[in-house]
Amino acid sequence: MKNTRFKPKIDRLYAIIFVPTVLLTLSVTIIPSLFSLSTLWITLPTFIFVLYFLISPLFGYVELRENSVFIKYGFILKKEIPYEKIRGAFLERSFYSQSMMSLKNSFEHVNIKYNSFDITTVSVKENENLINLLNSKIT
Repeated sequence: MKNTRFKPKIDRLYAIIFVPTVLLTLSVTIIPSLFSLSTLWITLPTFIFVLYFLISPLFGYVELRENSVFIKYGFILKKEIPYEKIRGAFLERSFYSQSMMSLKNSFEHVNIKYNSFDITTVSVKENENLINLLNSKIT
């Protein structure tokens, strides 16, 4: 069986928030440091840290494998959930996520419930297709 990979969905609102945030962070960290090079040692890592969390979700994905769902949240974080532990998946539309671990760049996202009380959130371009394929694998 072939693995099915879903790319992340990015709302316009995310882009509208992303660009000014990067510019604001750049303007308050890096630009003032150019006048005082000694502060660059503190502000440059801060800028890179903030930029990492803003860019990282763009490189995540969800992949339905033969026995599990593989979720890559960005550059480093990833999770694999076996189908037998998944209790359900449903579409939700909200600004925030119920999960700390989430691949969420959109208002419309899929909540995947697994184990007894665990939940993770993903936003992919084909939310409905993900839910249908996932529900067909867990039942």
